[in-house]
Amino acid sequence: MISIWIQYIYAPFINRSCKRVLTGRLRYRNRAELGRFTPRECKEILKDVWKRFEGLSQSLPNEPNLGGRINVNLACLTFCCFQTLLNRGVEKRYAIELISDLTWNLYRVWGTVVKYIVWITKVSRTERLKLAVRSFLTFPFSPPTYQIERLPTSEGIDLNVTRCPVAEYFRTESATDLCTESWCNLDFALAEMWDGHLERTKTLALGNNHCNFKFTAK
Repeated sequence: MISIWIQYIYAPFINRSCKRVLTGRLRYRNRAELGRFTPRECKEILKDVWKRFEGLSQSLPNEPNLGGRINVNLACLTFCCFQTLLNRGVEKRYAIELISDLTWNLYRVWGTVVKYIVWITKVSRTERLKLAVRSFLTFPFSPPTYQIERLPTSEGIDLNVTRCPVAEYFRTESATDLCTESWCNLDFALAEMWDGHLERTKTLALGNNHCNFKFTAK
């Protein structure tokens, strides 16, 4: 059900972002003589991605809340993009870079909406940062799918995430490097967008027993 919803609700935004990010980029890093992605190629890539997603999404775990189910489906879609680029001969590290740019193009839109909503509250910079982070912890990164321990602090928000279904999904696909670059590392730019700073030394994707987040206002 969620996979169908993703195809019909998210597809226009994902397709537009894919075309925006890929069109005009080199097909192969440092091989300009091999040309750049064309709009027609992007259309073919997207067709292959959605076909893969239609098959792989059928076996995804049924997470207990909507946000978790959406995120696992989007993680599957990310992996489908990755496999499609690899099958077209794109080198692995370059494929991860392209997909990271694609996911950020989508992620920043959501982050920008949250930024302007909390900025009209006219509270301190630290309180605005707290409100922004809490909005993401309300949806889609919310319990019980995500298991989160909030730590006491007066400077911003400190928390440990002890369960992340997205990290679990990428580990089952042996694609933790893709998870780190195209999902986990987006949090640093997101914190900057919210006039904050993120420190994180551990992640579930890299095999630690939790992700440790420390958000502070600039």
